[in-house]
This record gives sequence, C-alpha cells and structure tokens, in this order.
Amino acid sequence: MVDPVSIAIGAAIGGATGAFTKEVWDLGKNWIHSYFKDHKPKAIAKAEQNSLDFLAELAQRVKTLEEQGEQQKKVIEDSLNQPDFSILLQKAILSSAQTEDKGKHEILARLVADRLTQDTESLLVLCSKQAVDVIPMLNERQMKILAFLTTIFFLRPQPFPPPNIANHNTVLNMWCQQWLEGRLTIYQDLVVHNLDYLHLESLSCIKWDPIVSRNLAEILKFETDTKFKFDVNAFLKTPVGSKINELWNAGLKSALPTTVGQVIGVYTSDHLLGTVTSFDGFGEH
Repeated sequence: MVDPVSIAIGAAIGGATGAFTKEVWDLGKNWIHSYFKDHKPKAIAKAEQNSLDFLAELAQRVKTLEEQGEQQKKVIEDSLNQPDFSILLQKAILSSAQTEDKGKHEILARLVADRLTQDTESLLVLCSKQAVDVIPMLNERQMKILAFLTTIFFLRPQPFPPPNIANHNTVLNMWCQQWLEGRLTIYQDLVVHNLDYLHLESLSCIKWDPIVSRNLAEILKFETDTKFKFDVNAFLKTPVGSKINELWNAGLKSALPTTVGQVIGVYTSDHLLGTVTSFDGFGEH
C-alpha cells in the first residue's frame, strides 16, 4: 500500500523533516478521526485529504528550516515533545481539515513553521494561538480586509530609504508611489460590507467604531532621518490611489486591526503578493 504522506510531500521527505512529517501524520489522523468521529466516512476522507494538502505545505517549510543548521534541526526533532507546539499543530490540522482552500493551508503551514523559530512567550506565538482558530472562520474577502488594513497601518519598505535609490525627493517620491501601488493594487476592487466589520470584530481581529475617522494621508507616511517628505496626496490622485482612498472613506477609516488581525493580515498579504514579511516587534515578550 502506498503511503499517503509520501505522495503528499514527495521529495521533501527525509532527515528530520521526514521523521517529523510522518509523526505529525500519525498524530493528525488520530486527531481527525476523534474530531470527526460522528461524521460520515466521506467527510472524514475529505478531511484527511485537506489536511494532507496542509501537511505538504508544512513539510516544505520545515525542510527549509532544517537546512539552516543543526540547532534548528534539534528544534524540529524536539518540537512534538513540547505541549505548546503540539496544541498549535493540532489546531492547525483540524482547521486545515475543514477547508479545501489552498491559500488557507499555506497560511496555516507558515504559521506553524514560524512557531519553530520563535520563543514560546513571543507576541507572534501568543497571537498565532488565536489566529489558527480564527482563520477557518474567515472568508477570502475578510482575510483581504485584514491584509489591506495591516498594509495601510503597519507595513513599510525595509530598509528605507532603499540603499540603491538616490536620496532626494523626486526619486524617492516616485519609488514610494510605485511601492504603494505594488502593495495596494490587489485591493482596489475590494468590496466591504458592514457585516464584515462586525464579524471581524466578533473574532477580535479588528476594532471598529463607525464614529471614528482616520486620515489616510496622515497614516501613509514614510519616515526617514532626512528631510524627505512623501507627497501622499499626489499618490491619492493616481488611479490606484484614488480607488484606495474611495475604499478607505467608504468605511475602512473606522477600522483598526488588533495584534491577531495583524498576524493574519501579514500572512495573507504575503500569500497574495509572494512576499515574506518579518514580524518586527512580534518576537519580543
């Protein structure tokens, strides 16, 4: 009989990753069958297939970590002995089992893999415990809302100003405008409903107060040690900028992502754009 784990992860298996993945699946099958024990066999089979897709994503990420050296390899080998990590993994497997969404599988896999690089009490780990439960309760639009808000409030190019760009206003303004367009173009057709805000707030992903109105031009600043000043209003007059400003004034100006919302927002943004964002400050405790 062909091992389903070998089919799922293919060449990724081997070394610490291979042992980790096989052990994860042995545990995962038990968790799935216990959780879905009163469900139909086809539902259980589908849940297993969904989780195998998640496991394939996780194995690739763990393999990358293993290649970083012996210290990381030891962390991987000992991870399943740690109750905090084991619970997070269990939640991620059960969350992945409930959806065919490969994007959610990828985000859940990164969330678990990142746990292997973090101190137990770091803010990222604490937020991840809640995020792994919340992700299955969000639709694609709501995850994009979190990604949009996180981009507006917290994501900025690092380092800034970029070392290969001439440090004067005209060039830097053009560069900043292009950076924002690259980050925000995917949201210009986003449609948000009031129920999205209420749902996200109920899951502790945002704080929403329709009375509050935040100034987009004030938020989109690029701080430097020089006298550079980004011409935000010029960006807001571009086709992308005007759409984003319209979206903002339609209601997003009253929403603020929580730490959990930021974590989901960063992961979603990176998934949509193919980027990898560092969680500056989230590693602290």
